[in-house]
Order: sequence, then C-alpha cells, then structure tokens
Amino acid sequence: MTRRLRIRFEREEDFRLEFERNIAKGGVFVPGASGLELREVVAVEIALDFSGERRRLEAEVVHVAPGAGVALQFLRPADEVRGELSALLGGPATADDAWQLPELDDLPAPATGAADGEGDLFGPGGGAASPAAALAPERRRSPRATVRLPALLDGASQRIQGVTRNLSETGALISADASELTPGNAVRLELRNPGTGDALGVDGRVTRHIESQGTVAAVGVDFEVPPERKPELAALVRAAEHAHQQRSVGGIAGHIEELGMPSLIQMLGRSSPQGTLSATSGEEEGVLAFEAGNLRYARLGATRGLKALVRMLQWTSGSFEFHAQVDALDVEDEPMRLEAALLEATRLLDEAVRAGTHRLDPQLRFGVDREALSAAGTLEKIEAAVLDLAAAGFSVRRILDVVPEDDAQVSQALLDLIERGVLTPSS
Repeated sequence: MTRRLRIRFEREEDFRLEFERNIAKGGVFVPGASGLELREVVAVEIALDFSGERRRLEAEVVHVAPGAGVALQFLRPADEVRGELSALLGGPATADDAWQLPELDDLPAPATGAADGEGDLFGPGGGAASPAAALAPERRRSPRATVRLPALLDGASQRIQGVTRNLSETGALISADASELTPGNAVRLELRNPGTGDALGVDGRVTRHIESQGTVAAVGVDFEVPPERKPELAALVRAAEHAHQQRSVGGIAGHIEELGMPSLIQMLGRSSPQGTLSATSGEEEGVLAFEAGNLRYARLGATRGLKALVRMLQWTSGSFEFHAQVDALDVEDEPMRLEAALLEATRLLDEAVRAGTHRLDPQLRFGVDREALSAAGTLEKIEAAVLDLAAAGFSVRRILDVVPEDDAQVSQALLDLIERGVLTPSS
C-alpha cells in the first residue's frame, strides 16, 4: 500500500510562497516525516484549508535525513504540476528556476507541530514550521541521476573503493567508508566508462558525509573539471545513465521485508547465472555479485566478503535492485561458493549474537583507564588493535569496520576490555 503524506496550508499566501519556491519546480521537502525508504513512492496530499481544495500527487523519496524529514520529487513533470496547481491560486504563478534537491547538510530541523492522527504533517497555520521557510536548497548546477558505477576515491594518503549512488557532470554521491576524507578535502575520483571501459580521473572536493550508526555511509563530492575535459565527463555520465537504464529494464526491484535478505540472496543467487544485487537499508547501501553459483564479491562500506554479507543478512527492511549482469570491481576477493558463504555467514551471525554485538551502541566511544591497562598485563593481538582504535576516538561501529576479524571476535574483545575497566564508555 502506498503511504500518504499531507501538507496543510491555512493561508493562501503561505501556499503561494511554497508553490513558487518549490512545488512548481518539481519537488518539496517535508520536515518531520519519518519511516520512509529511499526511492519509495508516496502519495502527497496538498490540503488548502483556506479554500477547501485538495490535490494528491505521487512522489518519490529522493533523500532521507534522519530526524529532519524527507525530500520528495514529484513523478509528474514540473510543468504539469505547475499548470494544475496554479489554478488554485486564482491566477498564474511561475517558477524562475528548476527545483533541485537539497543537500543533506543543508536540511532543516524537524517540524514541531502535531500530527492529526494519520501521520500527516501540518503546514503553515497548523502549528508546524512552514516547509517553504524551512527549505533553502542548494541549487545544483545539473541534476543527478541514479547511477551505480564502481568508483575509486584517492585522498592524500589512501585509496577507497566505492560505488556511486547518483552521478552528474558536476558531482556524485558515493557509497564508501570515507570517514577520513572530511568535507573540504581535495580528492581524485576515478570512474570507468561502462561503454568503452576507459578510466577517467576527475578532481573534486568532499562536500558532505552521510552518517549512519557511528560511521560514514556515503560521501558527496563536487567535481572541479577544466572546460576542455567537460565533454569527456559528459560522455561518461551519459554512458553510465544509459547502462543503468538498460540494466533496469530487465531487472527487478522491491522491498527487503517482502522476502527477507537470506531468502532474497538465495533465490537470486540460484536462479540467475550471474547478477548484481544492490540493497539499501536506512542510509547504508551494500552490493553483492553472483556468478555461476559463486559469491563473487560483497561490499558494505569498509567491510567486504563474509563480514559484509553477515551485516546485510541482518537487514529486515529497505529496498533492493537486481540485474542479471556483474558490475566488475577493480579489486575483488576470491570467489566463494554461495551456499558455503551463506552457511558460514549464518554461523558468524550466531556467534555475533552470542558475543553480545547487539549490546554495544554502534555510536559509543571510549576513554582509556591507564591504571586498569597497566594491571591488565599483556593484551591479545585483537585486544591491542581494538584498544588502539578506541584510544584514537573510533566509535564501536568504526572499530568493528576496521579490525579485519569477524564482528563476534571484535565485539568480544571490546566487552572484555570494558569488563576489565580498560575501556570506559564516554558520552
């Protein structure tokens, strides 16, 4: 069932302001809305209390900002929306620019108004902050399309492998654990043209992080491209969009909760000779590739292989896309038989549950008690690694990501150090 959002306006002037700023340009940000998934289609009801008019439009969730709200893009063309709704203003209203999605680091605080019992959000005059007043989107120089393309990020001292979530001629959002690449850092992004196979290096600058559970789930990069290289980049973007559209035609998509991740992976891995499964849960996005009954690779942020597979098996909600081709990565692991990988991942998941991974807040950080450390004697190798990262200010989630051993072993080392008083949770 399609979920519904309602934005209410008590005064015509408030609706006119929101219409001209955002709605007529093809999208809107709904502060306070929660529980929606990226790319979920919702029904948006615009309720005009001053005239009694109601209009319902379908829209797609294009950004989710936990604690702030969601950005929606209408499914109908902006000119159609503008033509239909301008009549409600008693005269024409125009939009002076194409609406572009707000950057996540610019999103407003949640609305403070009450809901009417149906999960609806009050608009101006109903007690909540005006969506128009709240929305101050950064105008992107060109729209970004959903494109999943392997990407390599080169910072000052590291090379990070990721996958684009969206891409344009001016920037990209990339699923990657780029915690060390802070906003403002200069980076070089390497993309490969899916049509020709040619690699293209693009200089850019980190603009934002999308954080989830104590780690960075994705990083935004704005490109800095000299004029003479823009045609080459434009050709790559067009080729990537075309390849994504072609794959989507013969692919499938849906919600994780309909089948569950274990059944979904088994079904797709057995029924297709090869393919790539991209799945999103909250702000995190993971990718698995199958070929000839093998798990060719698994990636989730900084984790890979079985560790990534274990994490994704725990997802109970979200969305997925699958197409019957393998998106090759520049660096891949040794393939594993899919059935063997699932059995081993299930065993590791059981061990993680017994070790109490769920008892540790992923965002928790620690202080080190030097007296307790001296009394602890010689630490095991994994305990020493955990201690070094904790002392450096890493969160539980980042420690689990960075230490290569499975989550059960890392969690047990953390719990042992806490129990012995070496690590003390800090706020």
